[in-house]
Parts: sequence; structure tokens; C-alpha cells
Amino acid sequence: MRRASRTVTARIHRLAGQLSAIEAMLQHKRSCADVLHQISAVRAGLEQVAVIVFQTELQKLAAKKKLTEAELAKLSQAFSKTT
Repeated sequence: MRRASRTVTARIHRLAGQLSAIEAMLQHKRSCADVLHQISAVRAGLEQVAVIVFQTELQKLAAKKKLTEAELAKLSQAFSKTT
């Protein structure tokens, strides 16, 4: 679980850097296509963070054997609506 936490933290730092870059791009009047490309990259990065967080939680619950099949299905359905 610590590895997942480090991975999420590293991704969040990378995303923060990308957001700063987008801000700079806008200030320097970079092309719309360039800005949208970076926004797309940030969105994809956030989706990956969500996947890692979700998978980590599922693993934790499964290890504690506190997750029924119905709960798993409900969580999976809720997650699929967010991504």
C-alpha cells in the first residue's frame, strides 16, 4: 500500500507541474491546440490517479475480507461512472 501512496503522490506532483505549465502557456498565448493537448494529458493523469486509489481500496478491503460480491459490484459501478 505504501508503494501505491508514493505512486499517487508522484503523479499528483507531476500533474501540479503540468497545470503550472498550462497556466504559463495561457499567459504566453500559446496555441489553443497546444493548451488542449496539455489539458488532455492532465485529465488522463487524473483518471490514472483515480484508478490507483480505487484499486488500492479494493485490495485493502479484499485483504480484510470485508468486501462482499455485491459491495464489489456496487463499488465497481460507482467507479465506472466517475471515469
